[in-house]
Amino acid sequence: MQALMNRLLLIGIFVAGACFSPCVKAFARDHIVRKGETLSHIAVKYGVHRSTIIQLNGIHNPNLLRVGKKLIIPDKGASTITYTVKKGDILGNIAKKHGASIQKLVALNKLRDANAIRVGQKIKIPVGSTSPVTTRARERILLPAGDYTALQSTAVVPGKWKGVVIHHSATMVGSAKALDRYHRENRRMQNGLAYHFVIGNGTSGMKDGEIHMGDRWKKQQDGGHLKLEKWNKENIGICLIGNFEIHNPTRRQMDRLEGLVRVLAKKCKISSSQVTTHKIKHRNHTKCPGKNFSLNSLKTRLSKN
Repeated sequence: MQALMNRLLLIGIFVAGACFSPCVKAFARDHIVRKGETLSHIAVKYGVHRSTIIQLNGIHNPNLLRVGKKLIIPDKGASTITYTVKKGDILGNIAKKHGASIQKLVALNKLRDANAIRVGQKIKIPVGSTSPVTTRARERILLPAGDYTALQSTAVVPGKWKGVVIHHSATMVGSAKALDRYHRENRRMQNGLAYHFVIGNGTSGMKDGEIHMGDRWKKQQDGGHLKLEKWNKENIGICLIGNFEIHNPTRRQMDRLEGLVRVLAKKCKISSSQVTTHKIKHRNHTKCPGKNFSLNSLKTRLSKN
């Protein structure tokens, strides 16, 4: 009899285990962190909030993400996650942190008083039902906080800027400082650096994805990156360090470029159709920014909410 009971118990455990795995998979999926990835990149990839990934995985320091770490990512079929109220929490902050409205949390949790939540209380947070990565949130995700603030605080001349033109430096290594020196000394440009912005690739003192805001942008001066004076008066010049005839831009360069163009387009009321490259602007004149830079890929990224 005891042997039979033990056998039945084992069968029960086996069945329970067989049921458990599909239930978990229906709610979430796994992501293995790869070199160069951040929580922000992963959140954008899956269309979920960075804070949701942090919450589900119990991450204490979001800035320390180990390569090879397995993360649970909420599936599109998942409707909620559970948040445990901590000391000092208020419903408004919880809602903001997870990209939800206070009204949604009140309705979902059948709260009588939004101001009367208590430490240890379980709060359901909606996920997957709406697209949580808004245009503004995506800009903030893709740009360092300091760059985002600097861009937002720089006053622009109303109606001056009509387009954005992308360039490459055509050199494997380089920096904004080196380009500025070249433009002053070799091209005799009084205002120095011909571009409004430069995005580094990790060489010559600029970090990979580092954005340099030039004086031409700070002072709202015409660029010096195009052949015609009229075009320089109307177009913002962005140069990515690298030779994209030989290699691709780095992932971080493309992330920063997307974030930068998003902010500039919004501030200057520039449509995506007016985001172009040096090669397209000067047909049969230059290969810049190289065959390995895809404008279509950039515009696809810009089209995402």
